[in-house]
Amino acid sequence: MSRLDEFRAARWFFGINRSVQILLAVIFVGAINFIATSQFSRHDMTEGNRFSLSPETRAYLRSLETPVRIVVTRPPDSSPQTSRMVFDHLERLLKEYEYAARRDGKSMIELDFISVFRQTDKAEELVEKYGVNPEKENAIIVASGDRYREILGPELYEVNDDMENLFKGEEAFTSAILEVAQEEPLKIYVTGGHGEMQPDSVDPLRGLSQMAGFLKQRNYNWSTLDLLRTPEIPEDAGAVIIPGPQTALLPIEVQKLRKYLDEQNGRVILLLDPARDHGMDDLLYEWGILADDMLVLEPSEEFIAAGGDMLVSRFAEHPITKLLIDSQQRVLFGLSRPVRPDPGAPIDGRTTVIPLLGSSPDSWAERGYRQNTEQRFDKDSDLEGPIPLGAVSERSAATGLGLDLPSGKLVVFGNTAFLSNNRFNSAANKILFYNLLNWALERDSLLNIAPRPVGEYQLTVSRSELGGLFLRLLWIPGGVAILGFLVYLFRRQ
Repeated sequence: MSRLDEFRAARWFFGINRSVQILLAVIFVGAINFIATSQFSRHDMTEGNRFSLSPETRAYLRSLETPVRIVVTRPPDSSPQTSRMVFDHLERLLKEYEYAARRDGKSMIELDFISVFRQTDKAEELVEKYGVNPEKENAIIVASGDRYREILGPELYEVNDDMENLFKGEEAFTSAILEVAQEEPLKIYVTGGHGEMQPDSVDPLRGLSQMAGFLKQRNYNWSTLDLLRTPEIPEDAGAVIIPGPQTALLPIEVQKLRKYLDEQNGRVILLLDPARDHGMDDLLYEWGILADDMLVLEPSEEFIAAGGDMLVSRFAEHPITKLLIDSQQRVLFGLSRPVRPDPGAPIDGRTTVIPLLGSSPDSWAERGYRQNTEQRFDKDSDLEGPIPLGAVSERSAATGLGLDLPSGKLVVFGNTAFLSNNRFNSAANKILFYNLLNWALERDSLLNIAPRPVGEYQLTVSRSELGGLFLRLLWIPGGVAILGFLVYLFRRQ
């Protein structure tokens, strides 16, 4: 074989060798991609696994039976850095939700990140379907079927005693998903027969149709209850609401409420109007609450709305009021009576009474409001402000083993107007109602998901340090690259 033939054979061999190498490389890359697609998994590499989901959340997501849609609005590029950071946290966390809810390659959670200025059709859907302002930065909606829940900004973050910023996104989203995806609705009974406000009434002052629609969207069923006609409160009652009775309840009706609270670990939400006899003084006394027959007067213009209603912004620390305190929101009340812990009630270690909210320090509770035409504080008969306007009483049931188990809960407010149709969507009224209902039903304790610290890192360097950093990161690697190029040229020559 001549040298020319040997050269041709060598070229042919090298060509086949390169073709085989290319083919093997393509097969290798294809196999890697196939394995990655079929055996996909996510790993949280952040410090402390900040965006990893807890076992409780994963268990809830695996049990989802209905699809859930989560809508988040993207902040515009001109938004503050804080808004963009919040969106980044949300996007990372929600990707974990989407992945954890996968079944047979399809997720039960649909994520929809909307740019309101570019996707105008979806922005209009936010307004029409969910009643959300699309221009609101980081607006969050969790929906399933006809039920939906908006997650507010203060629900996502909190500051602990060490002034450390904590991210509570997992707790907020898991709670909202459970709320909208729960198939079996909770039953709420609203009493009637004594002139109470009714859920099917559209009257602006005495109707509760806005509240009824709010409950339905959040997977609650409501039904009216006549205590005089029913032998006892139904066992499926999640809670009983008594919204502003205009006449006194009969002793037999009060006894049914007492039995429901004591023996069925019931939850009663009692809303009282001033100047109305309700007939439940003895029951309130047993639970350590006093609803004085007085009228709260608020002279400070700072705490009076334009329409004359009282603006309440003083809240005690409690799960019901925590969101209102964190977001610095106010509640719009009408005429109110005091509701406070009863100083004369017997001491009972199993009963805990906490006043929730109150009027301003300049206010007072007028005892002679029926006779006095002049509004003036009388230190001998009136109560000096701030005046409690609502209180909660919680009782624990003792066991033979010396343990205390949660028992009944009683919520009493000295105002019904804040739930009326013309006030329900004003200020933070519906948030207050929703929180007290969730607390009464113990839905705030369903989740045991701890908030996680938000790590923020900042590098501060001087000009000389920045120059040294530039030298290490650019000139040294660049010098090695130049030296390598010179060696390459030298070898070619």
